[in-house]
Amino acid sequence: MWLIYYSMVHVLLHLVVALSDAESDVKPVLRRKEFVTLHKWTELKLTVPSEYQQPSTLDAMQYAQDKLLPVDVDLEYGDDGYHRTFLTIPRLSHGVLYSLAVVADSDNSTLLNPHLVAYPSYDWHSSFGQNCSTITSAIRTFIDDCWRLWVVDLGQINGIQYCAPQILAFDLTTDQLIHRYIIPPSQYTPGISIFTALAVDIEESMMKSDCGHAMVYIADPWGYGLIVYDMSRRKSWRIQNMHMQPELLTQDKTGSSGIFTVSISPKQYAKEKVDRHLYFHALNSFLEVSVPLELANNASLWTAAKTADTQKNLFNQFKIIGSRGIQCESEAMDSHGNLYCSLISSNALIAWKEDTDYDSDHLKVVAYNPDKLRFVTGLKVNRNNLDEDELWALSSNPELFVGGNVLREDIKFQIIGCRVKDLLENEPCSVVIKHLRKA
Repeated sequence: MWLIYYSMVHVLLHLVVALSDAESDVKPVLRRKEFVTLHKWTELKLTVPSEYQQPSTLDAMQYAQDKLLPVDVDLEYGDDGYHRTFLTIPRLSHGVLYSLAVVADSDNSTLLNPHLVAYPSYDWHSSFGQNCSTITSAIRTFIDDCWRLWVVDLGQINGIQYCAPQILAFDLTTDQLIHRYIIPPSQYTPGISIFTALAVDIEESMMKSDCGHAMVYIADPWGYGLIVYDMSRRKSWRIQNMHMQPELLTQDKTGSSGIFTVSISPKQYAKEKVDRHLYFHALNSFLEVSVPLELANNASLWTAAKTADTQKNLFNQFKIIGSRGIQCESEAMDSHGNLYCSLISSNALIAWKEDTDYDSDHLKVVAYNPDKLRFVTGLKVNRNNLDEDELWALSSNPELFVGGNVLREDIKFQIIGCRVKDLLENEPCSVVIKHLRKA
C-alpha cells in the first residue's frame, strides 16, 4: 500500500516547490465551471447482503473509514438516462469489505452518502484473497463499446500478493463474467506492481455484436512498464522503454514512479491511413509521451530477441510531444481526439487537441473549480445514451492522502460530470442522467 500512498503524498507535498521553479506552459485563464455533482460522500457506506453479517462494533477499527479510499469511477448508461455508477476501492490495507462497488439502485438519485453494494455480488469479494477465482483487489475499470466492464484486479491486500493479477470482463447486460486472463509472473513484480491506468480498444472493423477482439493496456508505474493484452489471441506482453522510467519522465528526480496514465487515439478521429497513438505520462512529470499504437500492438517487437539497431529504432519511436510546465494526474481522451488532464495544484482541467503542438498555444484550461476539482484519481469519458461524450471525475479531499485534518462532516469524495461539448464551448455543465437534467 505504501507505494501508491508515497507517490500521492510526494506529489502533493512537493508540488508548490516544483511550480516555483518552472513556468507553466498552460495558459492561466481560469474559468470557474460548475460541474454537475452526481454523488458525494462524507463517509462511504458499504453494505452487504442480509445473509452476511455486517461488521460488529468490535471490528470498527478493522473496517474504519480511513481505510476506504476509492480511486476509480465509471458510468454505464442505459435507455432514457438510466445509469449505474461503479467505484473501485482497492484493498491497499486490511478492512476493505469489497473493492469493486456500484451505487445501490435504490440510491441512484441520492446526492449525499448513497449506499454502495458489491459488484457483481458480495460472493465475489468475501474470500479476501483465499480464492483466486474471485476478486481480491480491483483497482481500475473501463467500460467499452460492447457493454463490458473491464476490471484489473491487483491480487494484493495490504501490499501482500495473495493472487496473481488478473484482467476480468463482465457483461453489463447480465452482470456475468465473460472473460478472464491471468497476467503471467514474468510481466509483473509481486507487491510492487500497482496498476494505475487501464484502457481498452476494439478493432474498428468489429461490430458491436461481435466483440471478440479487444486490446487492453495497463500502466505499471513502479515496474516502469506497460502491459498489453490481445483478447483474441489470449496473449499479453510487457513493454519497457527508457521513456517509462522516472529518470527521463520527471523533473524531480526524487520521485520513483514511471508511466502512470494510458490514453488511446480514438477510432472515429483517426481516419483511414492516419496513425493512432498511445499517450502516457508520469504522475510527477511535466512531460507527455506518445508511441504509435501499431507499434505497441506488435507482440513480436517486444517478445523476440532484439539487435542493438532494433532497440535503438524502438526507442526512437517513443516521442516526448511536449511539456505542460505543470503536473497533472488522471488523463482521458474523448472521441474527437481531445486529451484531458486534471491539474493537481490548480484545481483545473486542461484539454489538448491531438495533432496540434503540445504547447501553451494549444493547452487550454477548460474548467476550474477549487471546491470540486480537488485530487482527481479517476477521470473517464463515457458515451451517454444520446451518443455524446460526457466527462466524469472522482475527486477526493487531498488531506486524506497526507494525514491532514479532515472533519467528519467534510466531503471526502465526490463524482462530478459535464458534457464534453459544454466544456469545450464554455457552456454551463449538463448531463443526460434523468434526475439531473435541467428543466
